[in-house]
Parts: sequence; C-alpha cells; structure tokens
Amino acid sequence: MVEGGTFGPGRFFVQRMRGTKHGAVVALNSSARTRPQWQFVGRDTMGRQELRLENRGEMFETRFYTDSAGRQIAYALHGAASAERPLLLCPAWWVSHLEDDWTQPAFRSFFEALAEGLCLVRYDRPGVGLSAEQAINTTLAQEAATFAGLAAAVAADLRVDSYHLFGFSCGGPVALEHATAYPDRVGRLCLYGSFADGATICERPVQQALLATVRAHWGLGSRALADIFVPDGGPGTRESFARLQRSAAGGETAAALLELSYRMNAVGRLAEVRTDTLVLHRRGDRAIPVDQGRALAAGMPRSRLVTLEGRVHPPWLGNDAVATLANTFLRGLELPSTVPSLAPTAGGASASRLDRQGRQLLLGDAAVALTPLEYGVLCALEDAGGAVVTRDTLLEQIWRQPFGSSNRVDVLMRGLRKKLGDQASAVETVVGHGFRFTGWHPES
Repeated sequence: MVEGGTFGPGRFFVQRMRGTKHGAVVALNSSARTRPQWQFVGRDTMGRQELRLENRGEMFETRFYTDSAGRQIAYALHGAASAERPLLLCPAWWVSHLEDDWTQPAFRSFFEALAEGLCLVRYDRPGVGLSAEQAINTTLAQEAATFAGLAAAVAADLRVDSYHLFGFSCGGPVALEHATAYPDRVGRLCLYGSFADGATICERPVQQALLATVRAHWGLGSRALADIFVPDGGPGTRESFARLQRSAAGGETAAALLELSYRMNAVGRLAEVRTDTLVLHRRGDRAIPVDQGRALAAGMPRSRLVTLEGRVHPPWLGNDAVATLANTFLRGLELPSTVPSLAPTAGGASASRLDRQGRQLLLGDAAVALTPLEYGVLCALEDAGGAVVTRDTLLEQIWRQPFGSSNRVDVLMRGLRKKLGDQASAVETVVGHGFRFTGWHPES
C-alpha cells in the first residue's frame, strides 16, 4: 500500500510504503512556509515503488521501525553509511519532532556540522513527534531497550557492525546503558550536557514545581522550561523553543517524560564503560549543572572532559564549538588544543557585543539603543550560530506575523546596519535565502 502526500509551495512530499516491518518515508526538509528546494522524479508501478529524488537542498529520509511491542517509531536517516562514512546514532532527548525541529536554522546547522563525514540517525521516542501515537516508556530500562532495538534494526539495514553514539541531555543515560550492554558495537561515545543520576539535577521541590506547572498548563510550562533551557536567548528564540516543545508533545506526555528524566540513574554503568568517551558541558548550563558532566567524566576510565562557556542547554544554540568538537572526536581526529568559537572572528578580540541584560548594542565604548524589533532580530541571528535565518523565520519569531511582507525585514535591516556602523558586515545577506551572523569583528 502506498500513501502519497502533496508537493508544491509550502508543502513537502511524502511517499510511504507499507506491507513490510520497517515502513519508509522519503521526507525533504522543506519549511512549512518556504518553496521546496527539491524535485520529485519517479513512477508508481504495480507491486513496487520506483523513486528517484533530485535533491536541490538538504535531504533526509524518514523511516519507521516497529519494536517488539508493535509500536512504530519514526527515525530520520541522513546520508548513507560506509567504511568512510561511519554510522552515528543519537539517543532521543526529552521531546522532539523530526520535521519541525529541522525547520529551525540553528538546529539544522548544528546537526549538519555534527554529521559531517558521518551517517546520522536521530529519532522521536515513543509518545512524541512523529511517534506521538505510541505508548511512552516509563523506565530507563524500557528506553534503553527501545534504543537497542532501533540500533540493531538500523545497523542491519545499513549493513554495518558498529557505530558511534552522541547522547545529550536525557539521552546520555540511555547511551551509557547501551555502551555497556553492547561494547563490541559502540566505537566512540560523546556525551553533551548530560548526567548519570537524574535525581541530582535539581532539588526535589524544584522538580515537583516544574512537573506541576507542565501538567497544569503546558503553555506556561513550556515557557518556564524555555527560560531554563535558553536563559540567554532572545524573546523570539525562547518563544520558538517553547512552541517546538508543544508541537512535539502534549502536556501530560511532556510531564511524564520529564519525570522519567528525574528517575533515570546510570551511575552503576560508569565504571563499566570501556569505549573512548568525550564529555562536553557548558559551565553555566542551568538545566543540567556542569557538576553532572564532571561526575560523568570522573566515573568513566577512558573519558575526557571539555567544559565550554555558556548557559544555554540545547547544543544547537549558543555560539561555541560543540558540533565541531564532537564531530572531530567521533571521526577519530585529534582534538584542537584550544576551543574554537564563532565569535569573535580571527584577528583578535572584539569589544563589540550585544548586551542582552541591557537590551542594547555595545560598540567599543559606545552604547547604542535598539528598538524591540532590532533587538529581537539580532538575538535570533546570534542564536542561530552562523546558520542562515530566513525572512519567513524572522517574521514568524519576531513580528509574530508568519505571512507578513518580507519588505519590513529588509527595511529594519537597513536601519540596523546603520546602527552597527563598522560592525555592519557582521550581519551578512545571503541572497535568495535570508541573513547570517558572521561574528563580531575585532576593532582596528
């Protein structure tokens, strides 16, 4: 049986094949309000599907794995595995949505950098995203079993015997369970912003208050969590993050999975990890304190800890080198002696920056006032970490008018560049796409 979606401006085309244990979907990362950068070419014949895709942009394939309980779990496959392109599996974090997450420039840019030279697989855990209709797991053992089944199915389908793991946030304990249960399959392990004992992330009263808020009012709960996860993000970034949480899961599911994170405990597995491991953690992380990362590294015999500046929890936000360091390590390359950063650019330090506490622009010794819209746009560009931010994204996040005229964005940019002065080149126009923040330049 074949299910066909639609294609054209503002849509993506989905072709789903059923009748086998592992359904397959070909899905291209077309934003809900942008013209697809791809073309469908192929024909449907009786008894089989013949598909050929001419990619005019980034593409990923969405497939469905059916576990032993009969649940269909959606996962995204980026690229093809080979001896030169090892497989990288990412245990799922709290809530996700394979398609909606990929529309975010910073998210997409991060995982593209993480997966350079690798074949990447990410998935929606049962109960969220494209796996939302499936019953959730309630224990770490169940989460680990779900991931083990998916890993085995993917490895068999791609005909590989081993793979690397990148576990972030609550995906870390799952990665630890898997690395110790299947040491012959796991090549390298990278953990970011993670923990071994969820009960020690924060005090019990704080846990109870967050859980109660999420259950009582998911709108308020998602915004409260966004303030914790993205404390330095602009208002548009935090609202976008809160909205993505709500699109990935309902309030009761979100609360149940958050509670599961607090119950996860893989401390007993640390000493059993025999694979080379890199632990990355931001020193000011408000969601998972850096002490959790230090405890992870201290407990594993073949681990290395690298701490980074920043308070933002999601690895795709914040202008540092998480993706570069993780990719370098996972590919078996030598880690740099110093941690590279997107800002400032090469040539020395810059005295210019966006002052988020004062909501103003600091250019050397001068403070430049910003309108709320100008401040929001600069925050969105900085938070994208060098990725292109489209006009549609800015209209949706900053103006809250997803179908507004892009002319207002161009008008604001002209005024903003005048205020930036010698730093105007820090905001680059990518013709036909949008804008990109290239970093604050050192003063001459």
